[in-house]
Amino acid sequence: MLIQERICNFAKTKNATTEKEMNNCLNCLTTLLLLCWNLLATNAKTDEMRTVTVNGATRAYWLYVPDKVSTPAPLVLSLHGTGGHAADKSPFRTTVADQEGCIVAYPQGEDIFFPVFGSTLPGWHATGENSNDIEFFKAVIDDVAAHFSIDRKRVYCCGFSNGGMMAYTAACVASDMFAAFASISGYPINEFHLHQTSVRPVPFLHIHGKADDFVRYRHMPVIVDNMVARNGCNPVPKKIRGTDYDKSVYEATEGCFPYVYYEIDNMGHCDFTTQTEDGNSAMTMWKFMSQYTLNSPCDTTIIWEPHIEAEGWNPTAHGFVLDNGTTLLNFGGEQSTWDNQNVYHSLQLNAGRYQLSLRAECHIPANITIQLKSIADGKTYLNKTMSCGDVTVDFSVDKNWAEYQLTILRSSALEAIKISNISIHAAKTSTGIATITENGQKSARYYTLNGNKANASQSGIIIRQQSGKTMKLIRE
Repeated sequence: MLIQERICNFAKTKNATTEKEMNNCLNCLTTLLLLCWNLLATNAKTDEMRTVTVNGATRAYWLYVPDKVSTPAPLVLSLHGTGGHAADKSPFRTTVADQEGCIVAYPQGEDIFFPVFGSTLPGWHATGENSNDIEFFKAVIDDVAAHFSIDRKRVYCCGFSNGGMMAYTAACVASDMFAAFASISGYPINEFHLHQTSVRPVPFLHIHGKADDFVRYRHMPVIVDNMVARNGCNPVPKKIRGTDYDKSVYEATEGCFPYVYYEIDNMGHCDFTTQTEDGNSAMTMWKFMSQYTLNSPCDTTIIWEPHIEAEGWNPTAHGFVLDNGTTLLNFGGEQSTWDNQNVYHSLQLNAGRYQLSLRAECHIPANITIQLKSIADGKTYLNKTMSCGDVTVDFSVDKNWAEYQLTILRSSALEAIKISNISIHAAKTSTGIATITENGQKSARYYTLNGNKANASQSGIIIRQQSGKTMKLIRE
């Protein structure tokens, strides 16, 4: 009625001389207005709550589709913090979606008891393991894809606080679903613990406030160490000092992805900041994540590659014990304490077959002993004595997920032996050459016929991959 009254007033101001002329004017304008309204409705963005069914339960998410959406469109899943709501549209801003043409889904967390709050609040099961939340994310992606054209190779995950913790969980268990990840003010802590046993290296960006004493800023260096070693990044970052932030880029080495860390001056526990080079933390997330697709090349055999030999890096400041008596190297013996809030340096493996490689340099012939033990029960999975040189040893573990202590010993503290180039790779069980992507690097990599990583000097039939070419080498 209000629209009609306005149209009627408009007609009167034009001095319509008869009631018939006024009615004709009213009808024409009403028809024109309805046509315009229908046209706008057809092109209008989607901005609404939707539901999906997951294992018999109804779950909800807010869907935002901008007016000018790309086809097929990238999709961002943006996860709220504890006690939040999908309607908060946090932490990924719709203004970024409008500008970049991506679709954003804001899933709604289910009610969970959080000991730190002493109450039940909406949130995420950020345990590092598969859960109904991961199934929910899959259902959300499928539902969006059923109504809009999306690029499944360009689906991304980001989150705030407990949502950021869940982004780390998704990076561990759903790296085949999401191409890249970002977190602001959130990493696994307290009842949650960082799991970094994903099936591939993952591109990850983290933003944290230096004044955050809730999800504590002081524990972030350990999170960085664990993610950088799992990804195989260069542990010596490229540092950039902005106006009111520090940015550390842990660059990708061969076959992996970078980990990027922003430390924001005077920022507490927040889901957004203007203190990045983009003046918009959501845009900073987008610019990082959108560089990657699920087709971005990487070496899926990389499990743990800390690069302890990197120039300018002190491993003993990052959880390693080196050259201490008969111990050449020790890593992974830490446990959860009240002080560390379940954040500590960790070597993690899923059940499977692996290959440990390292270089042990010595001036006179000597032996080293390599030991790998489960921290939970002390079970030994590797205890092997080998000559110094380029060392490769296969081993298996049978626990679905566990943390391990790696120790390398020498016979005498007087023996001068240097350990470098240590790494753990997944062993291939199938016959044939493993598919290795070099990610644009020119240096050669060597593999056995069953796809395991080999040393350049190893004897036998070796496959060399360099600059996209494969060669068979026979060494006696």
